[in-house]
Amino acid sequence: MKTILTALLPAIAVAGAAAARDDWRAGAVAALPQSGEMHLQLINNDEADGFMRLGWVRDDENGIIRFYDRSMLASQEIYETMAGSIHADTLAPIDVAVRFHQQSAILSVEAAAQDGVMVGRRTFTQPLAGQQSAEINTPVTDGMVMRAAVFFLSQTLPLEPGDSIGFDWFSSLAGAAGTVTITAFEGGAVDTIAGRFDTLRLELRGASPENDIYVTGNDGLRQVVRIDVIGQPMRFEAYPAPEPVVE
Repeated sequence: MKTILTALLPAIAVAGAAAARDDWRAGAVAALPQSGEMHLQLINNDEADGFMRLGWVRDDENGIIRFYDRSMLASQEIYETMAGSIHADTLAPIDVAVRFHQQSAILSVEAAAQDGVMVGRRTFTQPLAGQQSAEINTPVTDGMVMRAAVFFLSQTLPLEPGDSIGFDWFSSLAGAAGTVTITAFEGGAVDTIAGRFDTLRLELRGASPENDIYVTGNDGLRQVVRIDVIGQPMRFEAYPAPEPVVE
């Protein structure tokens, strides 16, 4: 089940291959709108099979960015809800709560930063089979980022082809840390259900699963138009823009 659930919220990245961008956090946050939402269709084996909604709102007065996720993989009866917050200046995790349903089973995760450590619990419940739980006790390393936040920040990462960045992240579903890299490449023309787009490809490596994230535009606020899940017949594509309402 772990492979499936980590694929639902695809992902993003130690030392860069080309030019490392040490100032990427400040640039990404500065370009992030006050609030927004990524709404992508999940395509599994070339069939529409669910969605991902990943949104955020900035609380500039308190220096916090709050986020949420709602994702579904219909054919496998998977539905996930997530809510959490991060520090706006460092992107370090503050807290997170996840409820992940697969058929009749439920995985619940709650964790919060306490004295430089993410502390909490993962609880897995199956009807008629009991409950299992494990403590989360993961140090918040220097420069650590919340995994989920990397996806909406992929729209504002100040990267150009050849740039690479790296960092540790906290994966809320696993309750554990990891180290990942993001390297930017020319993405070329990419077809989606919303149309064809000229893109920049952000290659996320070191995660499980790994992802290729395709974004439009060259700087400032971009749009995520497709996320490929490497090694699986699964991808996320932007929905077409809604038709204008005629009065």
